[in-house]
Amino acid sequence: MLLNTSARIWLFTTFLCIFSISGFSQRKNFFVDRTEPSWIVKLNPKRIKLNPKDVGDGYYLGLVDKQNHAELKSEYRHYIREIVSQTGVQNASEISVTYDPSFQKLTFHKIIVWRDNQPIDKLVASKFKVLQNEKELSKFIYSGTFDAYLILDDVRKGDRIEYAYSLQGRNPILEDKYTNMFYFEGSKSYAREYTNLIVSKKRKLNFKNFNFNKKPVSREIGDLRIYEWENTSTKTHPAEEYEPSWYVQEKYTQVSEYQSWEEVVNWGLRTNSYPSLKTPALDKTAKHLQYLAKNDQQKYIELAIRFVQDEIRYMGIEMGEYSQRPNSPEAVLMQRYGDCKDKSLLLIYLLQKQNINAYMAYVDTYSGKRLQDFLPSPFLFDHAVVVVERDGVKTWIDPTMSQQRGTFQSIYFPDYGKALVLKSAEDALEDVVSMATGKLSANLNFIVPDTAAGSKTTLIISSIYTDNYADDIRSTIEDQGTAGLQQTFLEYIGKYYPDIKSNADIVIQDDELKNEIQITESYLIDNIWLRSDQANTKPYIYFYGDLIESELRGVKNKNRKSPLSLKYPINVDQSLVVQLPGMWGFEDQSTKVESDEYYFEYSRFSKANTLKINFSYRNFKDHIAPENISRYAKDIKIINNSLSTSIQYNTGTSNVNNIAYPIVLGCLSVLVSAFFFLKQYHYRGAFDLKEIIEAPALGGWLVLVGIVVVFAPLSNLFSLVNANMFPKILVGEKSPIPPTLIKAVQLIKVVCFSIQFSWSILIIGLFFRKRDNLPQQFMQQRFFGIILIIVFAITDLLLNYFMNQPLGEWRIYAGYLLQISGSLALISYFRRSERVRKTFVFTYPELPWKLASIKYAKENGGL
Repeated sequence: MLLNTSARIWLFTTFLCIFSISGFSQRKNFFVDRTEPSWIVKLNPKRIKLNPKDVGDGYYLGLVDKQNHAELKSEYRHYIREIVSQTGVQNASEISVTYDPSFQKLTFHKIIVWRDNQPIDKLVASKFKVLQNEKELSKFIYSGTFDAYLILDDVRKGDRIEYAYSLQGRNPILEDKYTNMFYFEGSKSYAREYTNLIVSKKRKLNFKNFNFNKKPVSREIGDLRIYEWENTSTKTHPAEEYEPSWYVQEKYTQVSEYQSWEEVVNWGLRTNSYPSLKTPALDKTAKHLQYLAKNDQQKYIELAIRFVQDEIRYMGIEMGEYSQRPNSPEAVLMQRYGDCKDKSLLLIYLLQKQNINAYMAYVDTYSGKRLQDFLPSPFLFDHAVVVVERDGVKTWIDPTMSQQRGTFQSIYFPDYGKALVLKSAEDALEDVVSMATGKLSANLNFIVPDTAAGSKTTLIISSIYTDNYADDIRSTIEDQGTAGLQQTFLEYIGKYYPDIKSNADIVIQDDELKNEIQITESYLIDNIWLRSDQANTKPYIYFYGDLIESELRGVKNKNRKSPLSLKYPINVDQSLVVQLPGMWGFEDQSTKVESDEYYFEYSRFSKANTLKINFSYRNFKDHIAPENISRYAKDIKIINNSLSTSIQYNTGTSNVNNIAYPIVLGCLSVLVSAFFFLKQYHYRGAFDLKEIIEAPALGGWLVLVGIVVVFAPLSNLFSLVNANMFPKILVGEKSPIPPTLIKAVQLIKVVCFSIQFSWSILIIGLFFRKRDNLPQQFMQQRFFGIILIIVFAITDLLLNYFMNQPLGEWRIYAGYLLQISGSLALISYFRRSERVRKTFVFTYPELPWKLASIKYAKENGGL
């Protein structure tokens, strides 16, 4: 549970009073002694200058001298800063050393400002300020560390600042085994870097290099062995934006005296052990939880987890040995606060009271899965969690999280990568099980009025949070309260729609069993229609996929060499339903971007006066590898371009997509073409009585042709309505092609396919009357249809190409080829078929050849 700002200030003041009153009078183990330790290795005074291009912040480190004596538990540090500009004077004129006076003694040996090769002694003990730093107090961690801080006076460009100090003492919790990390590079280039380690020859040390492959120089002096590393003009490694926490470019070496992970496990078991602890308060709490669980073991586990997560506030006093050792579970329960290891051990004790197997596990929130790359050491970890073994299944629990709900098996656990379980005989790291099943689904419903003054838009937002998303928003509600959450939501949506105000209190429905929270917000927006400063512009509105936009990370350098960390896990769906005034029509749009690391999908479609916009985004991994950065940058650009869409109001007709124009034009085209085709139906021609008398009935292949002829009008009508015949290009969208040109092309389509529709009606009449002009009309109509398909297919391809729209699926063009092939087959059949020639011989009008037929029949005894 979080504390507010006032509580933090009070807490800090309390600790300051308790731990500082006597401390400042004793200077907190801070001393000045100009005599340097006798054990250090004296370096030759050679001076190396750096190339100016390697200098940043106006200064560089001419010397970085780090010496370590494991047997004396002592460290010596010696630095020289070279000031090359006035900026360097600003950035390099302060000296600060952090230490823990509960087990360390800090001694400064020299502070010299060299000017024109002349030393100016600046080592004056009274000028130091020894202050508690407590940089992590905002995270509710009190470490008891101090800063010895000195501001140098009279520093000038060209000066060299040389200082040296030693730290003696080691945290007793570390026992006698030695382990450390030595870094040989940094964000700045070092002109000269020297590191050593002095140890007893009896120690069996293991070394592992990272980002380089060079063994240290080793030599012996009596019973001691000295390992040395030395470098000049080291490489600079400036950090890039959004580097993963586990990514380290610098050269460094890990040293560890631990020979196996089992040794680390045994250290952890000793550190966490309270063998003779009396637990009356713990016993009472366990009995109460058992009563609430009604002897249901799974229910007991869930109640114990919630108790430790929600009732024991997070606060760590990590001074001295308690930086690694947890406080006793009984003390933690009584004081009702503790850090990660305190809360974890308390939960373990509560579970063990019911014979539930539970163990502490160490993880590192920075290194994650990279822990497996390191040598065994207890000091690679920064966090403690719990693993529960029940019915052969391991369930991971983070006791520092709060407001987690749902069943025991579905509790979310972050992807910490690797863990070391403190269980006897364990000798290896293991993968944690993390399944981020949560999702945020937000549905925004806009009811948009016209542009009349005083009109208001209604916006209803319904958001559903599940699993880990529900845990997060539940903690936010607990922290801010309902009123605070409503204000936060209002300020957020107000960034996109400034004239917005709440229309009702937010409604929160929390289903703790399903771990699902639904939040409903209600707003009114004044003047949602925006206008630009340019004259004669039409009002417009923007709609946003803002929930996804806030989860993305941009790339400033496409050629970066470091990985790019992603927010993880992310699973967000956002949909917008916009009800507009009048009848609107929009070009359907869709975009999909997918890779092994992420997935994005956008779609927009409309029906009548409703526009629907859907966004979906999720991350599958927590970073982008360097070789995929360029591709990611391109994808992010595509995604960002899809996250906002605008519509423009067209006074009097809603917008250019109003379908009244094509409907009217289509009807006129049908009427005009019908008048022309009616003349073709009444075409008069001379008849051949013998052909008429011998004409066969409609049969054979003509039966199939008849089916095609009958369904042709429906096919043409379907094409007219559905095959992109009506204008759908939104006026407000940016396009290299003028909307008027697009509209003209579409209207030409309407005219052509309207003619085809009328023509197909004529063909039906001619076919079943077996008129002599049917073959010519049929072949002409089919040929005209082929031309339309080819011309409009090419036109659509060009329009889509220049507007950066998808060119269409292959099935569409396969359909075009099928239609063309069918028409060519029918034309060929009509040209070559003897049956067609003999069948379609009847002329208009019918009366002359009917009378002639009757006369012929009488003369030949037919009647």
